[in-house]
Amino acid sequence: MELLMGETFVLDMGTLIIARIITFVMFAAGITIMTLRRSRPETVLFCWGLLCGICAWVTAMFSRATGNDWVIIAYAGFVSANVSFQWAALSTLTERRVKRVWFFIPPAVSMVLVAIIGRDISTAAFVTSAVLCVQYAVLAWFIVTLGPTAVQTRTSILMALAYAVAFVAAAGRFAGEFLWPDLIANPMAPVPAVTLPFLGAYIGTILITLSWVAALKDRAEDALANLAFRDELTGLANRRRFYALGERLFASAQRDGRNFSLILLDIDHFKSVNDRFGHEEGDRVLASVARNVQKLAPEAELSARVGGEEFCLVFPGTDAVGAQRYSERLRDLVASSVTLPNGEAVRFSAGIAQASDEDAVLADVYRRADKALYAAKADGRDCAVISRVAA
Repeated sequence: MELLMGETFVLDMGTLIIARIITFVMFAAGITIMTLRRSRPETVLFCWGLLCGICAWVTAMFSRATGNDWVIIAYAGFVSANVSFQWAALSTLTERRVKRVWFFIPPAVSMVLVAIIGRDISTAAFVTSAVLCVQYAVLAWFIVTLGPTAVQTRTSILMALAYAVAFVAAAGRFAGEFLWPDLIANPMAPVPAVTLPFLGAYIGTILITLSWVAALKDRAEDALANLAFRDELTGLANRRRFYALGERLFASAQRDGRNFSLILLDIDHFKSVNDRFGHEEGDRVLASVARNVQKLAPEAELSARVGGEEFCLVFPGTDAVGAQRYSERLRDLVASSVTLPNGEAVRFSAGIAQASDEDAVLADVYRRADKALYAAKADGRDCAVISRVAA
């Protein structure tokens, strides 16, 4: 950048383009090294987008030197493909299935329009700006609506802001074609009408990549949380998560004066399942019961595996009778869908406790549910017993 005294500043486009290429390379290498995993398709797609960005600005420099028609058409395709791959990466990140053809349409449209309207770098810059406006607008909307489901709110805000900046830069370049046609006839000219939108796009690229790094950080934190608080076999919360979240749910219900109930269930004769059919069959039974718990999960605020064959379900806002009705539905579902190799249905016993004024902490409710569970086993199993007396 050269600052001329008494005049507006002039940006050297060649230097800017080289800087942008270097930035793309550094980000692509940095993100790849940071993840060090091939099993993250969203990262692979985003890095492919960065690679397309590198190719776009390499072809821009080459087209400036040669004026080759095919290089100019390739430039238009690479610029749009950069954003298409970002869209594909975000779709994967948010676990949304989008038809692949949608990602190929924008680059194809850019290349076809440049080939038809005019194979010069000025036309290519105009066409790609128009296509990028649409792509950036769609991506910003996509992030605002779906981003918070996959990453933290602050990350989705940063992403939306980044694409908004990129949209404004592309829109500025597109509008400049009509406001200052003589000034931007050469898209490499060192005039503010050309360089400022380019600089805005450069800033947008940096913000987009930084927001992507933040998204990777969010996903890594989620993965660590799953390892720390999720039972690997069943996918339910583990005992640590049960007490951490359960205590908050209990305190909230007590503070708001709402009901709070807890079901502690134990698979009947589970030890004999392992003894007769092996531990692999025992693991299958545990996982199958957990899947049935998850089918009815919306009714339980928290579902956890708290012991070998013990599960605990928390129901804020529900009384003991409501929890008992849930346990009966779950018993019927398990008995009809989970069977042993000899055809015997899997059944469970349950102890149910509703929080009372005498319960100071979650452990008090849990203790009464545990006593009710022992009573259910003493009554012959395959039943649910409600604790009537506070500890």
